[in-house]
Amino acid sequence: MQTEFEPSDGARPYIKSSYDQLTPDKKILGFLRRCEVSKEIEIIKTDLRYAEMRFPIGICDTNKAIELPVGIYSIKVLGGWSFSEGEFSIELKNKENGKVITPKVTNWRIQSYEFGERTKKIMSLDIPKRGVYFIEFKNQKDLKVRPSNLLITRIFEKEIPSEQLRIWIG
Repeated sequence: MQTEFEPSDGARPYIKSSYDQLTPDKKILGFLRRCEVSKEIEIIKTDLRYAEMRFPIGICDTNKAIELPVGIYSIKVLGGWSFSEGEFSIELKNKENGKVITPKVTNWRIQSYEFGERTKKIMSLDIPKRGVYFIEFKNQKDLKVRPSNLLITRIFEKEIPSEQLRIWIG
């Protein structure tokens, strides 16, 4: 948590002083300062926004954790409708068993709007087992995206820099 809360703020989160501390209604809920977490408990590098699949992931943010239920997902690139993937690829590694899943490049490249931006479906992902997956992007510089897929406008448009490219799994 990085948000400052006033002690008198009734909406502030419950922050525990030890892992075993219970809430007033005898539940083991609440936040704990990182330095108070036992060394035996593994803390993975994650951002809860990604774990909820409600926000895009930057392609330079490799090895982030994402929780995915069983299902088939579309992977869409944000920012434009014209793209070439070159050697760009994505791998998801299951935290529990180490199994690696590679999304398949799709021939049905549907364009749409997500988060108020142009998006294009570039891959499909089949998750056979619910779990936490570490996402790794490879050859990010090979993914080239331009806002428009019209030939005449692409002449005047610049590519979106790799550092600004994001994907969405949904």
